[in-house]
Amino acid sequence: MGREPAAFADFRDPMGNFVVSYPPDWKFDRDVAVLEGAYTISFSSPDGKSTFNIHVDAGPKRGFDFPSYAKAELESPASGVYTPVKKGKFRGMPAFTREYEYTSSGATYRAGGVMFFTGRSVFSISWNAPERERKRFDALFGRMLESLILLPGMARSAFRP
Repeated sequence: MGREPAAFADFRDPMGNFVVSYPPDWKFDRDVAVLEGAYTISFSSPDGKSTFNIHVDAGPKRGFDFPSYAKAELESPASGVYTPVKKGKFRGMPAFTREYEYTSSGATYRAGGVMFFTGRSVFSISWNAPERERKRFDALFGRMLESLILLPGMARSAFRP
């Protein structure tokens, strides 16, 4: 594996909710399927072993209880891995984070994520990479997360009647 590139490319979400920088040799799916106001943009390394995913739910209803939603989503067995979440803030917004390890095809991976609520949309950002390259990918994923710029996005009415 090479070193982290000095220059990143910018990705502008076609729904207008964010801009994020990513390594220029990484791939992402250009087709976005929106289902009930939610969609995911996934970036993957050239070897396909590492990913950085941004899931946006732009359709929470009025009175939405973010802490209950986040804990249920992140701590449920349906999420594939049980790991307690930590409550905190992401740029001043309510957030929950988690980190964990898992094994796939005999290799150990390190994964993590942050879920936060802008007051209008829920962002769930997750990443994973081989544990043996943790130091390099921690820096790369940190840079991607730091580059995230939130935009006004499409109106809620564009997703839900």
